[in-house]
Amino acid sequence: MARPTEYNLEKVLDSAMELFWQKGYENVSMADLVIHTQLNRRTMYSLFKDKEGIFKDSLDNYYTKRSSKNITLLKNNPGKKGIIMFLEKFIFDKNFRGCLFTNCMGKSEFMTQDAFNIPKDFFIKLQEQIEVNLKEASINGEFSGNEKAMALTIITLIHGLNVHGKYNHVKEDGEIIIKNIIDMIR
Repeated sequence: MARPTEYNLEKVLDSAMELFWQKGYENVSMADLVIHTQLNRRTMYSLFKDKEGIFKDSLDNYYTKRSSKNITLLKNNPGKKGIIMFLEKFIFDKNFRGCLFTNCMGKSEFMTQDAFNIPKDFFIKLQEQIEVNLKEASINGEFSGNEKAMALTIITLIHGLNVHGKYNHVKEDGEIIIKNIIDMIR
């Protein structure tokens, strides 16, 4: 009689997500995933088919557990307030790891279009929500610029913050950058 399968899919996806976040898609092997998730090779291939399959599921997991919360934060806090609250999450410290999705955006040559579309679609949704918040800020007299141009600028700066914060762990530097970005929203 075969042994029953014993694994927690959420923990497996969390482990795989962490490994991809730490090493990048191109530097993770199926052997690494087997070791890191503690699944046996047969179960790994049965559940995910291949490395691309577990990577896509890991990206979906990241979206659900982390990235979607940023859009919700913006939606639940209209106008400039939501943007400020969102940006304040980028304050640097020794544990700052950047963003798995930002990492993916710079590595598109290593993944399929389906996998790449997961972070790409997130950043499109994020930009759209930032534009909505900026329109609300305009109505409230908190912003008088071009909403799309500012949203694009904020998205670009977010990518930079995610990279810069990986090696600059000085909290005050992050605060200066965030304050400067917020000052641009006028």
